[in-house]
Amino acid sequence: MNTKKLLHRYPLLLILVAFIVASLAMSCGRNTEIEYRLSKAEAIIEQHPDSAYMILKGVDYEALSTREQKARYALIHAKANMYMGYSLVTDTIIPVAVNFYKDNGDTTAYIKSVVAQAHHLRSIELKDEAFSLIDSVAASMPDNIQKNLNQQLLGFTFADKDYSRSLELIERQIRLADDNKKRFSFEIKKIKPLVALGRSSDAVALCDSLFDLPEAPETGTAEWLYLRVNYAAALGERRETSTKAVEILKDAIERMKGAPAEKLAEFYVPMINLQLNSGNLTEATEYADMIDRMNVDIFRNDPVAATYLEFLKIVLNYEHSGALSLSRLSNTANSLRRVSNDLETKRQERDDALETSYDLSRRNYELTIERQRMWLFIVAFMFVALVLIGVIYLIAYKRRQRLIEAEERIEALEQLSKVAAVSSTDDKQALLKKTLLQQIGIIKTFAESPTTQNQEALRKISNVGNSESISDTLVNWQELYPVIDELYDCFHTKLLNDYPGVFSEREIQILCLLRADFSTKEIGVLIQQTSNSVYVSKTSIRKKLNLLPKDDFIAFLTGSNRP
Repeated sequence: MNTKKLLHRYPLLLILVAFIVASLAMSCGRNTEIEYRLSKAEAIIEQHPDSAYMILKGVDYEALSTREQKARYALIHAKANMYMGYSLVTDTIIPVAVNFYKDNGDTTAYIKSVVAQAHHLRSIELKDEAFSLIDSVAASMPDNIQKNLNQQLLGFTFADKDYSRSLELIERQIRLADDNKKRFSFEIKKIKPLVALGRSSDAVALCDSLFDLPEAPETGTAEWLYLRVNYAAALGERRETSTKAVEILKDAIERMKGAPAEKLAEFYVPMINLQLNSGNLTEATEYADMIDRMNVDIFRNDPVAATYLEFLKIVLNYEHSGALSLSRLSNTANSLRRVSNDLETKRQERDDALETSYDLSRRNYELTIERQRMWLFIVAFMFVALVLIGVIYLIAYKRRQRLIEAEERIEALEQLSKVAAVSSTDDKQALLKKTLLQQIGIIKTFAESPTTQNQEALRKISNVGNSESISDTLVNWQELYPVIDELYDCFHTKLLNDYPGVFSEREIQILCLLRADFSTKEIGVLIQQTSNSVYVSKTSIRKKLNLLPKDDFIAFLTGSNRP
């Protein structure tokens, strides 16, 4: 069957198929583009987070069709902000990734999304919630994952100066350490929290014990320097040991000759403090002057460190002159105030960013709703259009079928009239058809629709019969059956006797007309049925007679084909 015929016969189906194919094609094309962008961003996220971030800007989150796509987008976006050192205040969708990767069992992605979620919580000042999130997840994980998560928490506590928790986490890491070398490295990390908590004696005792261990680092190594500097910091907390601290720190600085100025300056500041505690004003002043000559960026970029250095200089000036500079104190206080204001401004900016993020989320949600409504409208419109097309097609199809049936009836009637006009009385078929035409109210039927074609048919059959009686049927079968018997060797009577109750009245009528050599079209006109209905009835008759489709059941009934 060619396309034209198929379209003519099944236009509604073809339109529906075309609509579905077009929708699928659009959806597949969109998903392919999205998958490409997500995969590209994932591949470059660690080396080029800024580029990955720009790729994501070309992806509409609301257009993502699956949980997996939304989870990937959320995680990549959060990682890009983390790698670039940006706040995660706007990453409000990261829980989507956490929940998805938890459900599908992807542990690696789940851990990364949990860490990202913790960073987001910290960005909106929910630090305890961030800690609890990672802590609760770590408890159910294998040792290797626990160590990584504990290290993340350790970074949080040092940043927050929550040194009590820092010590707890360090003890955890010591218990999970695989060897003595790793345990030693965590023991060193205890020094700073101990000093910050006012436990300098414990810090000093710890350092003394560490130097005697076989795992102690070699003299001059970076780890050794780190241990010595922290040792000096612990000793410097007590005036009686500050002199020893100065010696240790001097030795460390001496071993750092050739190091960048920025790095040396970090050691010079605590040296000023230690020299002051030891009463060595001259040396303390020298280190302060060396920092000024360095002109390093560390104090320009870090206002807290710069303020601390300024306080040390004020103390030095007081020790030299015996006078306290109120103007310098005021300026320093103003600097601290500016630092506080800057922190407050950043906090406000963070809050504003969060509010903006929520506004954007709300607007995106509204746009999504509008988009869904538009899509529903389009779908509804297409549905209504398809229904209308279907209705129009059905109406046209039925009208065309009625026209075809009417044409078939007219053709059959014209054929009847031609045969009935035969004058010979020996022609059984002509005689029967003339009798039929005399009985049917065909004149009245045609007169009710006075078309040119009907008028011609009326003219041809006007001399055949003059019956104008009104009836529901064209044929008076009770009068016709005796005619059939008379002309065709008692065919009707024998049919009733040989097959009692087998055939319906309609099937008996069809058999009688077939015996008289009426065509299917003619039969359809006489019994007021379509040609298809006649064919269905003939099939039913064959089944009742147990005949094959090619068998002639009239010949069978008359005995010519019987065994």
